[in-house]
Amino acid sequence: MMRTQGSVLVRDVGKIDSLPANAKSAVLALSIFIDHLESIPPMDQEDLFDLLQELRKTTDEEEVASIRRAMVEIVSQVPVTVKRMPLAGVAKSTPEGLKKWSRHVGARIKELRVKAKLTQEELAAKTGLPQSHISRLEHAEHSATNMTLEKIARALGVEIGKIDPCSD
Repeated sequence: MMRTQGSVLVRDVGKIDSLPANAKSAVLALSIFIDHLESIPPMDQEDLFDLLQELRKTTDEEEVASIRRAMVEIVSQVPVTVKRMPLAGVAKSTPEGLKKWSRHVGARIKELRVKAKLTQEELAAKTGLPQSHISRLEHAEHSATNMTLEKIARALGVEIGKIDPCSD
C-alpha cells in the first residue's frame, strides 16, 4: 500500500484486477479502514482491539451485538479537541492525566449508577454497551469516548458534565 495525501492507493496486491468483485471490494475497504485506524487515538485503538478479542470469544448473540455497537462507536467517533482538565492541574493529554481523568470519570459513573439503583447489567442494557465495558470504565481500565459518556449520561438521566468535568 502507498499513502498519498491521506488517501490509500492499493498497488500490486496480487493483481487486484483479477480478483473476484467481492474480494476486490474487501481489499479496498480494508486499505481505507487501515488508513482511518491511524487517525483513532491510541487508547481507543487498544479498546477496539480488546473488543475484537472479546468478539472472538463470545457466542452470545446479545453480547456480539453489544460489542459490535461499541466497535462502531469507536471507529465512527468524531475527532475532539483536548481542553485543560480541572482535576488537580494534571493535563489530560499526558498519560498520567488521562489515567487520572479515567479514574475520576469511572468513579462518577459508578457513583451515579449506584445512586440510580442500577446494576452494571441494567446500565449496560439501557446504554446498549456490554456490561464488561461498563465495568472497565468504572475501574478506569479504559477511557470512555464522548459518545459513550453521552449514552451513559442519558441512561442515568444526568447531564454529561456530571460525569466528565471537561465537557461543555
